[in-house]
Amino acid sequence: DISNRNGSRNAMDALQHSIAGALEAEQRKTQVNDAKLRAVAQRVDYDEFCKMVAGAHLKPVKPCSAESRDISRPFDQFVLPKYEPATDSVDRHSTRKVEHDAEPPAFSQPSSSHEFLRTWRRSCRAQAERLRYLRVLDIDTLPMLFRTEMDPLLLDAFVDTLHVAVCEREPSGDGSAEAAAIAQQAPLALWAVRLLAGLARVNRFDATLNFAAGPTTDKLKRIFAAAASHAPAEGVAGNGELDAAAVAALASKFGIRDVVEGRGMV
Repeated sequence: DISNRNGSRNAMDALQHSIAGALEAEQRKTQVNDAKLRAVAQRVDYDEFCKMVAGAHLKPVKPCSAESRDISRPFDQFVLPKYEPATDSVDRHSTRKVEHDAEPPAFSQPSSSHEFLRTWRRSCRAQAERLRYLRVLDIDTLPMLFRTEMDPLLLDAFVDTLHVAVCEREPSGDGSAEAAAIAQQAPLALWAVRLLAGLARVNRFDATLNFAAGPTTDKLKRIFAAAASHAPAEGVAGNGELDAAAVAALASKFGIRDVVEGRGMV
């Protein structure tokens, strides 16, 4: 009887171990598959894809201090959902509102498209924040930042942000204030076309432009028109600026033919 009882117990232990192993393997398979789908949806490069798949099994860890929270922040994209401190929802909302009003988010040059998109989605909800983030980008590194391709929806958002900053300036009744606003608009418009020139060098940009939304083309026309009206004459531009001829040539790459050197027509 004792031997039969021991044999039954061993068989039950073996069965439980087998079931636990099967459940763990199935869970691991689901986690890896979800990580792959998440990586494809975010259009990350191959290195980021491998990192997300390799970290699919990781679980959130509660930071026990501000220092450990800062250490774990670079790995937020691998662990979902992100851990939030257990505080009252009303207090948390009011605290975030005070922090947002007191100090705007600090932006820095992203090292990858995944890092850029994470900051763009989490911290750039208002047009002013989006413009500030675009201003910190190194234009010369845009082809490396979006090395695979650029999402057409992201191009739409870029152009919309530039259009608001360059073209949607409300007129003022004060003549001196109006002149000051125009003086500030000129370098912003020329910077905007420099940013567009950097985007035009991104891999497969022609395809990205083809799939852009319809209103994007109209906004591009107005941006190039504003830049053309402020662009210096040919041979006068400096510090990486585009002269009137270069603005017109760049506009043609975006499929816009009605920009005349020295002034824009929409």
